[in-house]
Amino acid sequence: MSHPKFVAAMDKLKEFRARLARIQTVKGQFELLVRFDEETTPLWGLYQQALMGDIRVPKRNYTDPAEQSVMWGWSKGNKKWHAWNECKGLTREEATIAFIEGVEKLLGKIDDLIEEWRDDQDPRVPDRVAVEAAEEKKEERRERREKAKEERR
Repeated sequence: MSHPKFVAAMDKLKEFRARLARIQTVKGQFELLVRFDEETTPLWGLYQQALMGDIRVPKRNYTDPAEQSVMWGWSKGNKKWHAWNECKGLTREEATIAFIEGVEKLLGKIDDLIEEWRDDQDPRVPDRVAVEAAEEKKEERRERREKAKEERR
């Protein structure tokens, strides 16, 4: 793919993932990398569609070769297969444009996502899903979240 913005978007995504991988190694924050990979799975599908076109790999045979564990290889491969399959019918140009826009959108909100992911791991912050069910507790969650955020700095 020779579209310069496509290459630049992929480079940005790789650089950011590498930063999270370093954080995982240095600080043991594995969850951030896992959540980032989950967030970028649809982008992976667009990337594959832009490079290869429609998927022609049977679902049962699709594993992630980067994973050493058979279970994780199949699990991640299955998610990636579905992400690529959802792009079926897009032209390569449409997938390229959608990929570039998706990366820009993701990187524009990544700081907020990382804070949200950290909040989800922080025992001082009430569970977001449970609090969303109880409207009156939102303010309490916001206050605890801000306090925890300050303490993490």
